[in-house]
Amino acid sequence: MRIRQLSITAVVLFIVMSMGGCASQRVASTLKPSGDTQLNLGQTRFSIISYTDVYDKVYPGMEDYRLTTQQLQERAKVLYPGLFSDDWTALPVMVKAEIKNDSSGMQRAGMLTGLTLGIIPFSGAAITSHKITTDVRNALGESMADNTANFDVEFATWVSLLGPFGSFPVPGQADLPRDTVFLGIPVSGEPYDVKKKYGTYNTDIMIEAVVTTLRSIDTASLEAAHRARLSRLQQVSIDGNTYWSYLAPNISQESGKPVSFLALLYPEKPDRGTKPHAQVIVARHDENGTWKPVNGYLHSASNLTALSVLMNNGAPAKVVVKVVEEPPLEDFIDTPDLSSPDRAETMRWSNGVLLQAKNRSLANVLKEKSGVDLLDLVTRIEKSILDLNEQSERAKDRAQTMVEKGEGDPAPDRELSILCRQRIEVLKPILAALKQEAAL
Repeated sequence: MRIRQLSITAVVLFIVMSMGGCASQRVASTLKPSGDTQLNLGQTRFSIISYTDVYDKVYPGMEDYRLTTQQLQERAKVLYPGLFSDDWTALPVMVKAEIKNDSSGMQRAGMLTGLTLGIIPFSGAAITSHKITTDVRNALGESMADNTANFDVEFATWVSLLGPFGSFPVPGQADLPRDTVFLGIPVSGEPYDVKKKYGTYNTDIMIEAVVTTLRSIDTASLEAAHRARLSRLQQVSIDGNTYWSYLAPNISQESGKPVSFLALLYPEKPDRGTKPHAQVIVARHDENGTWKPVNGYLHSASNLTALSVLMNNGAPAKVVVKVVEEPPLEDFIDTPDLSSPDRAETMRWSNGVLLQAKNRSLANVLKEKSGVDLLDLVTRIEKSILDLNEQSERAKDRAQTMVEKGEGDPAPDRELSILCRQRIEVLKPILAALKQEAAL
């Protein structure tokens, strides 16, 4: 991405022509890095967790040069150590870059220089226009700012093939020392290291655009959001062991809004990027858009253990741990998520708990639920059985196809098909009991 942002045409033209002649190049931006390594916004820290870019033109090999989220975050920590951190309590920042390239000036300069047989250099520039959108999220996953900053980067050069004129400093503003070449020999600067030099500078300007947005947000609001995020990092006890938990909003890629909350568990105090020991959903929106606590069960605990949340002003605020003696039937009716690699183990575990719920909790459900509530459970179970039948048949078909083609291992799909059938057999007596009670 970095070379492309300075224009492929500019770089190729400079290198090819300067190998046998003289050249000078410079770079200038309408936005400059401040260089203020002491800058802070109170106690608030930020972490760039997402970076995407959109180009007006796509070039072959561009993927090899595009910035990554990690590169942007690592450079931001160097430039602004008082703002950016990998700590979990840092407010998450999502960055999007929209980039347009215009190398027409460089092309015109090349043609004019060619008309003089390469004796007289003409200055040409490639302009890269950037629109940087910075989205900052609070502890609830809500956007605190979704602002844009714009800047242009001008990469200018001139070249002479047969005379020394191209080694004279190319005219115009230069943010960095100019690079010059005389008869293909570097005279000043780093003319053959444009990727590192100008690419790093372009990254620095991009970070400055992000900081410009951060500085536009009310500092008191940022510090309040930071304190709220800090309060969601806590220690909990599970099976006699201490874990760090973090209550994290789960942001929808489609809407950009929080749709649930996750409890993330870590054996030690985590930094951003640390892989969690376990994660479960502990809150969701109900049909009215209100946050509602739900039980997220840990598969690895020795006893049936659920994580949920305490609410504060209608929002999830703190993770709570509870050992469950009687598994609530309602929590285990729906088919578990079968998209993960360990889907068979997930299904086997859930089937076992569903069996416990049938034996321990069903009687109370039949006594305490109204007829309407019982019919709702009947509908959920019937839908679950339909889904399980479909999942079982698909898994069986996949396994059969593998056998016929002699490709892949059919055992996992065969196992999944069996587990789906086992779950149906557990649900059938529950369904029958619910229907009988609802009919009374």
